Amino acid sequence: MMGDDATKDALLARGKEHEIKACFYPSSISTDQISLKKVSVILAAYLTLGTICFSLIQDQISGKKTNKILDSIYFCVITMTAAGYGDVGPKTNLAKSLACIFVFTGMALGGFALSKAADYIVGKQEILFVKAIHMHETYGPNQILKEAETNKVKYKFFTILTLIIFLMTVGTLFLSLVEQLSYFEAFYCVCATITTLGYGDKSFSTQGGRLFAIFWILITTVCLAQLFVYLVELWTDNRRQMLVQWVLNRKLTIQDLEKADLDDDKVVSAAEYIVYKLREMGKVSNEDIAIVVEGFKNLDVDHSGTLTVDDIKIIESQS
Repeated sequence: MMGDDATKDALLARGKEHEIKACFYPSSISTDQISLKKVSVILAAYLTLGTICFSLIQDQISGKKTNKILDSIYFCVITMTAAGYGDVGPKTNLAKSLACIFVFTGMALGGFALSKAADYIVGKQEILFVKAIHMHETYGPNQILKEAETNKVKYKFFTILTLIIFLMTVGTLFLSLVEQLSYFEAFYCVCATITTLGYGDKSFSTQGGRLFAIFWILITTVCLAQLFVYLVELWTDNRRQMLVQWVLNRKLTIQDLEKADLDDDKVVSAAEYIVYKLREMGKVSNEDIAIVVEGFKNLDVDHSGTLTVDDIKIIESQS
C-alpha cells in the first residue's frame, strides 16, 4: 500500500511539473509556426496582386464604378469570400479567366489566412470573456487561465458568437445610414453577405460603403465559418466529456482488471490502470500504446524493464 501511495504521489508531482513547464516542439510540427504577421503578409500580397490585375482590366468589368483602386480591391474581396453580389462582374474572357483563378486561390489561401487571424483574435479575447462571466467572483489569474483551458472550446464558441452579433449590428447600422436602406433591408443584406448567398438585389454601391465592405466582409464571412467549426468542436467536446465522466465513475469489474493487466502478472500497476482508462476514454489507441512500448524497448538497452541514466549513456555512446 505504501508503495502504491508513493507511486501516486510521484505521478501527481510529475504531472504538476509538466503543467508548469512549457512543451517545446520542433518547428516543423509547431501549431504556431505560421504567425499572424506572416498571415497578414500573405493576405496583403494576394489583395495587392488582385488589385493590380483587376485595375488594369477595369474596362472589362461590368457594374457601377466608384474608384478604380477601391473597386478592384472590393472585387477581390467579394471574389475571395464568394459573396458575389452581382453588382460588379467580369464581362470578357480575360476577366472571367482571372476571376476563376482568383476565386480558387482566394478561397484556399484567403480562407486559411483569415481563419488563422480569427483564431488569434479569439484566443486574445478568450481570457477577457472568462473575466466578464466571472466578474463578480474572486478569480485569480491562475484560476482564470485554468477555467479558460478547461472550457476552451465553449469560450471560443461564445466569443466568436458575440463577435458575429456585434459585426452584424454594425453592418446593419452602416447599411441603413450610409447606403440608405431600411433596417430590415440592411439586416437582410447583412445575412445574405455573411452566408455568401449574394442574391445581388442589395449590396454596397457607394464609395464609402465599398471601403467599409472590404474589411467588414472579410471579417464577418470568416467569423461565421469559424462559428460553425467551433459549434462542431463544442458538440464533440461535450460528448467527449460525457464519455470521460462515464469512464471515471463506472464500477470496476474483474474483466476490467484482466484487460488492464498488460504484462499478465495478475497485478495492475498505477501505470497500467492509467493507460487502460486513457484508452477507454478514447484519448489513446492500441496503436499509440504499441508505438510507445516499442520505443521504450528500444531505449531499454539492458532489458531491465526500466529506463536509467546508464541506458541513455549507452545509446549516446553508440550514436
